[in-house]
Amino acid sequence: MERIRVAAIGTGGIFVGAHLTAYPEIPEAKLVALCDVDKRSLQNALSAFQKAYRRRMEKAEEEKDKETYERLKEDIDGIRTYSSYEEMLGEEDLDLVDICTPPKYHAPAAIAALEAGVHVMCEKPMARTWLECLDVVEAVEKSGRFYQHNENWIYDPLWYTAKKAIDSGAIGDPIAMFLATAHGGPENKIGFWIPEVSGGGSLLDNGIHAITTSWFLAGFDKKPFMVRAARPYGISVRMGERILDGAYTKVVVEDDAHILILFKGDEDGSWVTAHVEGSWSHRDSMDTMIIGTSGTISFVHEEGRSFLEISDPFGSRRRMQVSGPTWTFYPSSFYGEIRSMCKSVISGTKPVCDERIGAESTAIVGAAYLSQIRGKGITVDEFKDYALELKRSEGDRASDLLIERMLEGISGRGGGRG
Repeated sequence: MERIRVAAIGTGGIFVGAHLTAYPEIPEAKLVALCDVDKRSLQNALSAFQKAYRRRMEKAEEEKDKETYERLKEDIDGIRTYSSYEEMLGEEDLDLVDICTPPKYHAPAAIAALEAGVHVMCEKPMARTWLECLDVVEAVEKSGRFYQHNENWIYDPLWYTAKKAIDSGAIGDPIAMFLATAHGGPENKIGFWIPEVSGGGSLLDNGIHAITTSWFLAGFDKKPFMVRAARPYGISVRMGERILDGAYTKVVVEDDAHILILFKGDEDGSWVTAHVEGSWSHRDSMDTMIIGTSGTISFVHEEGRSFLEISDPFGSRRRMQVSGPTWTFYPSSFYGEIRSMCKSVISGTKPVCDERIGAESTAIVGAAYLSQIRGKGITVDEFKDYALELKRSEGDRASDLLIERMLEGISGRGGGRG
C-alpha cells in the first residue's frame, strides 16, 4: 500500500482533539512530523500521539492484526518534532502538510509548503481574508500541488446523507435551507477574539462550516452570487463583555451572525437560498431544514441514532437513517477529510473541496461584512472589486486594513480591549 508522508503544522486543540485521533485509523497516512512554535503544545501533542498510537496497537494486538500493529509501531518510532515549519520543510521528505494553526498563519504556512512541492490541507477558514486566499490560490497554480479546504462537515454522516437524499430527487429541486452552527463561545482561546489573529469572529470561525456546507448541499457547480446580513440581528455583538484571558473584556469581533446567501446555476438558471447562522452566543435561528419543490428534509435524533425526516406536501413522512463510509467512530468527519486528501494525492485527483471552494467561502464572509456596513445585499463580485481596489491602493497593508474596515460595521461592537 502506498502511504502518504504527512506533517502537522500547528498542534493545538483542533489537531489533538480531532485530527490526531483519526490518523491511527488511516492506513494511507503516515504521520512523520509535528511542528509548533509553542513548546508546551508540541510536547502535549507528542504525548497524545504516543498514547493514541499505543492504544490502537493494543487493539490490533488483541485482534491479532499483525499488519496494523507493525505499521503503527513503525510510525510511533519514527515521529519527529520541529519548532519551525521552514526547517521541517527543508529536512523532511513530505507529501502533505496538515495545517491547524490560528488563521493568521494559514496562508503563510500553506504557501511555504506549496513552494516546497508539498500538498496542503488546511483547517477552516482558508485565511483571514479573501485577499490572503488569493495568494494561496496563486501558489497552488504555480506549484501544481493539491490544496484541500478542510471542511469536515461534508464528510459528516448527517450532511453526507442529506446530500445523497437531495441528489436522489427526494425533495425535488432544493430551493432554500436553514443551517446553523452555534455555541456559547471559545472564551478559553484568546486568539479567537483578536482580529489580527482570527480575521473576524463567529461568522468566519463558526459560520464558515454552514457556509461551505450549504454550498455543498446546493451543489458546488452553482456559484455564490449575492449575500445579505439578515435582519433582525445581522452581524452583531450580542454578549458584549466576556472573561477573556482572565479578565472581563469588551468584545471587538462579532459573536453572532445571520446571513442570507444566494447560489446560482449558470447553465440552467436555478438558484438556492441559504440562511446561515454562525454564533458564539447560542443558536436563535430556525431549526435546520432543507426545503425543496416537492418536500422538506429535517433532522431527528432519537436514542443515540440520527435520521433524516423527509416530508411531502400531502403530510406523508418517511425516515432515512443517517449513514456513510466514515460513520463508525468519532470523530468520523475528520477521518473522512484526511483520508480523502490522502486518496487524492495517491490517485492524482483534485480534492472535491479545493482552493476555489475555500477562497469563495471566505469571499462570502467578506461580502456579508460589507452588506452589514452598507445595509443591503452585496454581490460576491462587488465585494471582490472592493477588496482588489484596496489591494491596489494599499499594497501589503490591504489585508489588515480590510479586516479593520469589515469589522467597523458590526452592530453593537464594543471598544478596545479592557
